Amino acid sequence: MIPNPDAYELDEEQENDFEEGVIPDKTYQLDFENLRIAGLVDEMTARKQAIKKIIMTEAEEYLIYDENYGCALVDLIGEQPPLVQSEVRDSIREGILADDRFESVTFTEEKLQRGKLYLSLTVTCVDGEEIEVEEVEIDV
Repeated sequence: MIPNPDAYELDEEQENDFEEGVIPDKTYQLDFENLRIAGLVDEMTARKQAIKKIIMTEAEEYLIYDENYGCALVDLIGEQPPLVQSEVRDSIREGILADDRFESVTFTEEKLQRGKLYLSLTVTCVDGEEIEVEEVEIDV
């Protein structure tokens, strides 16, 4: 027998009984060099890891992620440097700001060297904390 969802109605008290809460920043610690999970991290370490993972993940490439997760960078390989620099900044900013823990992204340093773009950035969290990310390396 298949359940009938119409048979279950919430009264007004039950409908208003939900509270929104802040989900703590706690996740598995990812060891990107050895491709392992290495325990748990929380707070700022988890946020910094989330930023790194967003930048490393190609947008719309993996079904497990929301369509707004990651950065669209693969199509920029081989394009002219001025276009690449602008588009990479925009894509990284969009990818990071899709996460509701982050409020703004400011690029603090940028250099193009031998087919690679190196970026440093500051991400401001919604609680006012700032996270410095040094020398993100992007193939161009």
